[in-house]
Amino acid sequence: MHIDTYKIFSYDTTWKNGKESKDTEIKQMLTSKKCIRGKEFIKMLEELDETWHGDYGGFDCEIEVTFKPTGK
Repeated sequence: MHIDTYKIFSYDTTWKNGKESKDTEIKQMLTSKKCIRGKEFIKMLEELDETWHGDYGGFDCEIEVTFKPTGK
């Protein structure tokens, strides 16, 4: 399987006056229109998670996939 384009976002809570708020904002983003194989994409996700978030697991991962006819 090949993934033609992808957008990966990492959100985190914001801080105001030294306190954590309920609001979130994009902290990291990676987008590409270059094709990547599915297995390489999964490996990249694992490496991004480790790089962006370290060893602690305080983030949920949500994925949305869209299949479109070729050339549409």
